[in-house]
Amino acid sequence: MAATKVFVSYSWSSNEHEEWVLRFATNLRQSGVDAILDKWDLREGHEANAFMEKMVSDPEITKVVIVSDRIYSERSDSRKGGAGTEAQIISKEIFQKEDQNKFVAVVTEKDDNGDPCLPAYYSSRKYIDFSDESRFSESFEQLLRWIADKPFHKKPELGNPPAYLNESENVVSLSTSASKRRAYDAITNLRGQEYPAAKEYFELFTRELEKFRLDPMVDPLTDDMLTNIQSFLPYRDECLDVVRAISRYTKDDRFSDLLHAFFERLARYFEAPEDIGSHKEFAFDNYKFFAYELFLHCGVLFIAEERYDLFNVLIERQYYIERRADFGSDPMVAFTVFRQYLKSLDYRNRQLDLRRYSVAADMLKERAASSGIEFRKIMEVDFIFFLRAGLAANGSYTKWWPETLVYLGFAHRAFEIFERSRSSRYFEKIRPLLGNATKADLEHLIAGYEEAPNTLRMWDGFQIAPDILIGIQNLCTRP
Repeated sequence: MAATKVFVSYSWSSNEHEEWVLRFATNLRQSGVDAILDKWDLREGHEANAFMEKMVSDPEITKVVIVSDRIYSERSDSRKGGAGTEAQIISKEIFQKEDQNKFVAVVTEKDDNGDPCLPAYYSSRKYIDFSDESRFSESFEQLLRWIADKPFHKKPELGNPPAYLNESENVVSLSTSASKRRAYDAITNLRGQEYPAAKEYFELFTRELEKFRLDPMVDPLTDDMLTNIQSFLPYRDECLDVVRAISRYTKDDRFSDLLHAFFERLARYFEAPEDIGSHKEFAFDNYKFFAYELFLHCGVLFIAEERYDLFNVLIERQYYIERRADFGSDPMVAFTVFRQYLKSLDYRNRQLDLRRYSVAADMLKERAASSGIEFRKIMEVDFIFFLRAGLAANGSYTKWWPETLVYLGFAHRAFEIFERSRSSRYFEKIRPLLGNATKADLEHLIAGYEEAPNTLRMWDGFQIAPDILIGIQNLCTRP
């Protein structure tokens, strides 16, 4: 591929300036740019004006760099000397041609008011500032990017309008974006307001979730449930941005309490509020899906950032659900409350003959793309929650069923975190994720599942194989 040819226009202002231009053009050539400069390309006996015209007439010269100092701008405006001649050529080219990308001014000097020394014909156009020698490298990179048409900031591809902009009355819109921006900015910049800003956001978020409440007699065979769940996507990602920032930038123990309180408030949406009388039992499945999805994604983020403290707070602390006490049930529940049977999706699957193993798993997989989280990582944390529930139940029936593992198919292999745990040192590092279980504890758990295989629910002959997913035979076999 041929090097880009660039004509360098400048004024012989002083010996020092000429030397600067010579070094500048040399740097261009050393950077793969075929710089055309009079000191190299205008020979004795050559016509100077013809050389200057070359910047327009030669089709191989696609870029022109105007090195503009005080003398250059003055001579250009008065049309004196070589700079004046070039000004006539360049100004005509700039104003008569549609291509605005051929010329750029490189400013090496500013006037007494701090304004760039530019020819009048160029004064309203963007330039590259070389007046500060200490920032030469930064400015030079900007110039190279202009020559190669590789700007610092590339315009992103045009996406689809967010679901919440849809005019359908079934699409829900929350008023959380401003609060989210304040929280994210405070956390990432550590401005001393991280906790109150995050607290405001999470409390507002859970209050606004009321807008997602469905008709208590919702028909799961209509699209109301699916449309409602789909409208949650931008708010899920908004919430995950704040959680990711907390995981990455904060060490304050109060954030553990804050995240626990957030999920506790979310769980209250699983029950009918006092002002709702009769309702279908799956009228709150949208909230149950939101919670399951958020819980999985948060688990992945905590593991990625090695925030096992945050991970364990959500697993080990119980959650207070006041409405359960009103019906004579224990108001304190384990983390498994966030993994509930979604009857509406199962009913829809059967009644519409969709022939899907799990509609919920399908949706989680499809929606993982917009969060930037690999789906296998979601399956991995789903399996870890399954193990934690089993370990807490001492091998008896667990109430956490890892729905996403339907996508494992029959090609089972250990998850990455357990493959790495062939190293005893690595296993010790990640043991907090397993409630500090030992290899022996995991072997005992696996033995319990083997004695009661019905606890490992199957889809069309598929059965979870914890021993393979843990890679138990290879666990801790290396230092």
